[in-house]
Amino acid sequence: MSKLKSSLPLAMYNTAAFLRSQIYLLPVLLFFYQENGLTVSDFYLIQGLIVFFAFLFEIPAGYLGDKFPRKYILITAYVLFLCRLALWIFFRGFEIILIGEFLYSCSKACFDSVSSSFIFDILKKNKEEQKMVKAYSNFNAAMYLGTGIAALIGAGLYEKFGSQVLLIGEFVIYSTAVVLLAFLPNAHIPSREVIASFKERLANFWYAVKYILKSKTYRYLVIFSGFMVGVSHFFFWSFQPLMKNSGINPKVSLTDLSDTMGWDARVFGETVWNYIVALDWLDFIKVMGVVIFINNLIRSSFSYYAAAVANKVSLFKLGVISFVMEIVGCSLSFILMRMGTIPPIYCLGFIIFLCICIGLQLMFTIAHISRLHRLIEPKIRSLSSSVNMMTGRLLTSLVLMAPKFLLKHESEGMKIEVIDIFWIYMLVFIPIGIWLICNIYKYNVKAKGSLMNVGDKR
Repeated sequence: MSKLKSSLPLAMYNTAAFLRSQIYLLPVLLFFYQENGLTVSDFYLIQGLIVFFAFLFEIPAGYLGDKFPRKYILITAYVLFLCRLALWIFFRGFEIILIGEFLYSCSKACFDSVSSSFIFDILKKNKEEQKMVKAYSNFNAAMYLGTGIAALIGAGLYEKFGSQVLLIGEFVIYSTAVVLLAFLPNAHIPSREVIASFKERLANFWYAVKYILKSKTYRYLVIFSGFMVGVSHFFFWSFQPLMKNSGINPKVSLTDLSDTMGWDARVFGETVWNYIVALDWLDFIKVMGVVIFINNLIRSSFSYYAAAVANKVSLFKLGVISFVMEIVGCSLSFILMRMGTIPPIYCLGFIIFLCICIGLQLMFTIAHISRLHRLIEPKIRSLSSSVNMMTGRLLTSLVLMAPKFLLKHESEGMKIEVIDIFWIYMLVFIPIGIWLICNIYKYNVKAKGSLMNVGDKR
């Protein structure tokens, strides 16, 4: 009976998480921005601002998650996103986009602050805490699957029906998710005796910040982790400008790509695949949807195998490999885009390489966070995790907002294009990354008890 009590609400919660990831505009967000009069530099700026807003709201969201039942915070997160959708359905313009993305930042901060805790609350209520890893894995799988499916079909729906229909569709889906959340049990009832005031929470947070900054054992790894997160986010949000800059026709379909590779999916005879292709819906799927689907598939796979890799590769080696891969990614981005027109399949293959770079960074981050939890003192363990996340968000916001100011003089004769950002960033990434790696080697690899092997293998 206890198993049924926990499995049913978790299944409903995972379904709500799957519905939450149905953001059909994601693969064509640049096109939607341009509908509203925004430029490519505005695209980077707003993505940076989203992360920066989430950075600012991190502590208040965590406080709200302790002070009020987490179920209500989850519902608040979904409702904030519904407000964003409603705003975009009825209004247009730069300011409207910015306000909508601010609402999304607040929604994301609220959701991230309580999503995993809510799962643990349900399991704890039914005395099944040992199932947390499996339950959290299922939750993440639902999120990745939902994002991949939304990316795969979103671009095609956008091409056929336009942004207005997609926004209305998202609104209906999110409303359904809110109804599901409303029926979930209220497993977390905050106790007034243990809730610290917001001022106390802020003071504890600053204590954790100072603790990490003063410790050379943690300082360089936390900064390096945030640095790598920033580069990976820059890669991800560069997919759309890169493809647009390379001359890829946004209407390229999967069957067009298969023809480019020398085979045609339509010749497989009387198969299910042939039948699906005959429905013509694949002809509306843009490359960007396929790319984001592949990105989520790779992220999911690298997350799944992170523990196994950590058993064989030290955290330091994993960080160095990830750093080198991202430098290669920046270099290839610049070289390939300067070659002129690139065949779609080459561009797609290169972007898959960038997805692998992002997957390696994610694997390093998982191992790094595992190390933090093992070594940091218990009373600031959760706060230290927040410091690490906020460092990544702060550096990501800086990396994403910088192109706005680098590209704004393009019309004044400086001729700085999107692709030029890659070699400009390389000049910054390489010296900073090498400096951080050298300090990690000095204060962690050569230090006793630094725990560079963080796998579960005994």
